[in-house]
Amino acid sequence: MEERIKEALAKIKHPTLKQDLISLGMFEKIEQEDDRIRLLLRTPDEDKRTQMTLEAQIRGLLKQDIPGKLVIKFRVDPSLRNEQPQEGRIPGVRTVIAVASGKGGVGKSTVAANLAISLLRKGYRVGLLDADIYGPSLGRLFGFSGKTALSGDGEKKIYPMEKFGLKLISFAFLLDPGQAVVWRGPMLGKAVEQFLYDVLWGELDYLVLDLPPGTGDVQLSLAQLISLDGAVIVTTPQNVALQDAERAINMFKQVNIPILGVIENMSEFICPACGTATHIFAQGGGDHLAAESSARFLGSVPIVKAIMESGEKGEPLVLSDPEGPVAKAFEQIALQLEVEVEKYRY
Repeated sequence: MEERIKEALAKIKHPTLKQDLISLGMFEKIEQEDDRIRLLLRTPDEDKRTQMTLEAQIRGLLKQDIPGKLVIKFRVDPSLRNEQPQEGRIPGVRTVIAVASGKGGVGKSTVAANLAISLLRKGYRVGLLDADIYGPSLGRLFGFSGKTALSGDGEKKIYPMEKFGLKLISFAFLLDPGQAVVWRGPMLGKAVEQFLYDVLWGELDYLVLDLPPGTGDVQLSLAQLISLDGAVIVTTPQNVALQDAERAINMFKQVNIPILGVIENMSEFICPACGTATHIFAQGGGDHLAAESSARFLGSVPIVKAIMESGEKGEPLVLSDPEGPVAKAFEQIALQLEVEVEKYRY
């Protein structure tokens, strides 16, 4: 019920403050007693006309969804008049984290998907943005294939898709299967800007950005478009991956984005038959990279056959096998990440 009410409030713009009610922080709480639902909203002043207008819009959107009597109360909070979005921040989004790698093939998107779900399982409100314009894959990892119908607010803004409680947007939602993207840098930057600011994310504790591999236009555009709270670097243990990951770390440092830590993916292969762990891509590379870069080693993630199968069926492994070694690894990574985010809190 609360999510449905918040969804309705996100569609309503305040007539004077020109932002939706969720982004303004007007939602305070709901209380339910028998067949009565009481919605308490904060408001910047005593303007009864505005309150009546907003109440009428809210009732119009919720009339089919509220089974009992809806009571709407406004509490004056003058601080709302002074709450303006900070430059480079998305209204309602508390923390923005980039998941990056120096090269392709290290499982970065799979890491981003499972990390986002791990944060969600800890009780956070989480969004996931697929910023890999040339090779968007997060839609597939969550069970979407090709073009997907997206709803909007009628004013050129769209709502993200939702899956497992996670809010998700991917360029793959706009493409036919197999369709190639042939764009130059400025167009990439504009697409990323729209995904950041023209998507109605609502209130989020974390927005996780899955970046394309390398150190190109999208990464530089992000540094200019938004105040990132930090970047997480994904690597595999072997030297060729570590060298490229080091370049990605140096790129973020050059644009003054904190490195929240390093995740070593494919750290070891766990045999599905006997459970034996084998370090097929060397050992300890991620830990060494973190130490050399003065960054936190967030943890390592093993290879298991089920992680491929989970990607094929569109359900991240931390959900389909919550007690397995991959889920346990991401649980610890999420704990470490929380600590690092607070260290660099703006």
